[in-house]
Amino acid sequence: MSPARNTSFSWGLIVGRLSVLLAAALVVAGCASTSGSAARPAVPDQSALEPATSALDKAVRANAEDFAPRAVDSARRRITLARDILFAAARADRDLKPDERKRVDVLVAQARLDAREALVETQAKAVDKQLGQLQQQDVDASDGPADNNELGYGDDMGAGGTGLSNTAPIGG
Repeated sequence: MSPARNTSFSWGLIVGRLSVLLAAALVVAGCASTSGSAARPAVPDQSALEPATSALDKAVRANAEDFAPRAVDSARRRITLARDILFAAARADRDLKPDERKRVDVLVAQARLDAREALVETQAKAVDKQLGQLQQQDVDASDGPADNNELGYGDDMGAGGTGLSNTAPIGG
């Protein structure tokens, strides 16, 4: 055996052993960092948010984002604030304090009202739009040819063609 070949075998063995030791050190360091107080907090119970989230979902399904975006945004902000309070308590690994519980309840009630406002605004605007379309159809249908009158006022105007059909004739 030549001395050069023996040296390369020694370096390969040393590098192999160092690799194993480095891998073992990394595994031990990884296990140590996941134990203890660094564990993730449990997800809090968010059932208190359900009335507001379901009302918001109903408004969004009715396209309230198009017709009442401010009310929808307000509802979302309030739900987010309430959720943040719940998660802050969970991160601290504690139950909600009474004032936090009250604040969450108020935010949920306000978000629910905002979502209902958005839904009502959306419904009102939809009715208004439909009414406008019906009125336009009525105007379009009545724009037919007039009977012997260039202005489109026929003999059915009453009161001698003055346009005052629901009033009594003057002097009579």
